[in-house]
Amino acid sequence: MKIQLPHKRRLTKQRQVILNILRVDYSHPNAEQVYIKVKEKLPRISLATVYRNLHFLVKMGLIKELHLPDQISRFDGHLKEHDHFVCNACKQVYNIPKYPLQENFLRNKNYNIGSFNLDCFGICCQCQDKEPCLSFLKTKKAN
Repeated sequence: MKIQLPHKRRLTKQRQVILNILRVDYSHPNAEQVYIKVKEKLPRISLATVYRNLHFLVKMGLIKELHLPDQISRFDGHLKEHDHFVCNACKQVYNIPKYPLQENFLRNKNYNIGSFNLDCFGICCQCQDKEPCLSFLKTKKAN
């Protein structure tokens, strides 16, 4: 797919490799995790170059940077509208369908919403049957 960038901006081989990795990776990796994968294809690349190119791709709107509480930035190469579920136990980030807002949401509050992102937090199905989540969930259900 041919990607158009603003004047005097190029999609270098390094940027293309990073973009390709993020488009097939649904784990929402951080910069260090992207670096490890890029290094397999471009052994001479530095971590600083990966950071610079991730921020370039975010600035160009080709990927999204996720700022989650108590975590370092993670990156999402999937631009189709979606929200995220974050497991409080394992810190895994999952794509979930976009939450629909009613058309009149906040209409009388002088807000003009252009877009929104919803990050849901909880315990994923893989962690619900493991300690300490299992004890926490049993206690919560008993109350």
